[in-house]
Amino acid sequence: MDREQYEKRLKRKQEQHLQKIKSFQNPNWKPCLHDSCTSCCGTGIKIDGTICGHSISCPCPKCTPY
Repeated sequence: MDREQYEKRLKRKQEQHLQKIKSFQNPNWKPCLHDSCTSCCGTGIKIDGTICGHSISCPCPKCTPY
C-alpha cells in the first residue's frame, strides 16, 4: 500500500468514526451559564457563599439534570 492509499483509507475511517460519535452526542446540550459567570466561576456559588442567580435559568445538564 502506498502513502496516498494509506491516507485516503485513514481519512475515510476517521470520517466514519466521527459519524458514529455524532450519534452518541446529546443534541439538547447547552453550555452552562455558570462557566462564563464572573461571580461564581462555574461553581454556582458566589464568593459571599450565596447561590448564583444562574441556577434559576441555566439550561445545561449540570444545573437541570432532569
